[in-house]
Amino acid sequence: METKKDILDNLELWSENVQDILTQPPHWMIRWGNSVIFIILIMILVMSWFIKYPEFIPAPIIVTSQNPPEKIEARISSRIEKILIKDHQSVKKNDVLMILQSTANYDDVLKLRTLMDSITPSRLFSFPINLTSNFRLGELQSDYNNFAKAFQDEKLFSRLQPYSPDNLAASEGLSEYSGRIATLKQQLNLENAKFDLSKKNFSRSQSLFDQGVISKMELENEKIKYLQAEQNLKTIHISLSQLQEGISNLQKTKSSANINSEKDKINYSSQTLQLFEQLRKSLKQWEQNYLVISSTNGVTSFQQFFGENQFVKSGDAILTILPTDKMAVVGRIQVPSTNSGKIIPGEKVLIKLDNYRYQEYGIVEGRVQNISLSPDEKGNYYVDVILPRGLKTSYNKNLSFDKELKGNAEIVTEDLRLIERFFYQIRKLLKFQS
Repeated sequence: METKKDILDNLELWSENVQDILTQPPHWMIRWGNSVIFIILIMILVMSWFIKYPEFIPAPIIVTSQNPPEKIEARISSRIEKILIKDHQSVKKNDVLMILQSTANYDDVLKLRTLMDSITPSRLFSFPINLTSNFRLGELQSDYNNFAKAFQDEKLFSRLQPYSPDNLAASEGLSEYSGRIATLKQQLNLENAKFDLSKKNFSRSQSLFDQGVISKMELENEKIKYLQAEQNLKTIHISLSQLQEGISNLQKTKSSANINSEKDKINYSSQTLQLFEQLRKSLKQWEQNYLVISSTNGVTSFQQFFGENQFVKSGDAILTILPTDKMAVVGRIQVPSTNSGKIIPGEKVLIKLDNYRYQEYGIVEGRVQNISLSPDEKGNYYVDVILPRGLKTSYNKNLSFDKELKGNAEIVTEDLRLIERFFYQIRKLLKFQS
């Protein structure tokens, strides 16, 4: 009896054509199948060699000029007194753009600044104090009063010259003493002549007395005359010495008066100059607090709508000044510490700007110029990027630049081939073992 297995073996499940195909495959598949698969593998390997798959470090970027826009913030909380410019108006360096309210009168402060800028320290004595005495200077009033008092004290000292009487008296005394000395010197010459004659008469009388010609009384009389002449000569010498001492004292008095006068003059002058510079410093501080001043040539751009008497708080952004001379355009990137060690100068940077959609305008290409040696308090590193082609994109479009441009950057740290990516782990393992 046939088993179930024998029955199944005798069944013909396929037609004759199917049996022929399955039992005898076509010879072209055998000849070309392996070749096609091998060629496909070779093409994949070749393409993986030419196709590069870079590694990116993404980070936000700000594209600006080497002389970036000047952002001005309010230094104090106050109300706006005057707005002297309009939005998008061209301004020059040191132009006053806006005035904040203070206790001082701005016109008076401006006049005072103009006067102080026109006077050099060597010409400080010509400061027109009479023109500034009625100025309303608010916070500057105390410093101005100190300077005005020192200035007036110096002028009063120069006008009164308190040491002049002492100097004049000493000069007159020296003149008088010089006359008396001249007279005494003439008298000294006469006394010297008398002394010489008395000395000769005494010697002659002594000789006659020794010969017995004259009496002792006559000799003594001659001796008295000789001694009197000698005494008169000594008295004149003493008087001359006293007059010389008097002259020396007067010269000391005159010199002391001159020294004290010069010393006080220097003290008054230095004090006036010191207080003048202190007033200049306070004036500069007042300007920084209450005046919005441009530090460069450029075009203004308000950060928000402002009007007079509007209150602004300290630290509020008021306006931005876009420099006229933009110079070269550069990029500033803050990258986190992760993978920052892979960033080296010369690496490619792909920049996608928020202001210009990269799908429409293209990508701006840059190069890493340098990276900071240490991170900031948040652990970020600063990377400077140069743009060799400026703002010319990958679509050959030149983007206009009139302000800061923000966007996203991708730093290409490793531009590896696709095949290198396939064997990246093996390569790292081989490098580690070596």
